[in-house]
Amino acid sequence: RIGLLGLTFKAGTDDLRDSPALAVAALLRREGADLVGYDPAHPVGVPGVTDAVTVVDDPIDVAKDASVLVVLTDWPQFRALDWHALGGVVENPVVVDARNLLDGDVLRRAGFTWIGLGRP
Repeated sequence: RIGLLGLTFKAGTDDLRDSPALAVAALLRREGADLVGYDPAHPVGVPGVTDAVTVVDDPIDVAKDASVLVVLTDWPQFRALDWHALGGVVENPVVVDARNLLDGDVLRRAGFTWIGLGRP
């Protein structure tokens, strides 16, 4: 199970057209991944997305039993998530931050392994 944080093509919009997050989701799905996603602009029932991704209305539901969490859109709300609470429900506390949005030190203190793509 892979938890996806962010589905829109950028923060501050509900536009899913040409969303890199959905392209990543399609690749993961093709490999057989079970995907659960959360986006502040799309609480549930996203037409055309829900076939590949189960969309939920709470980040804690994305984290529950996830092997990894992947940040795909740079919503500022993700910085303010209760990472300790998320760490309590994940199967494997790993965050892949594809947007380099999060503070790795904050995540490490919450018990996560943080991987910021494009950072040394």
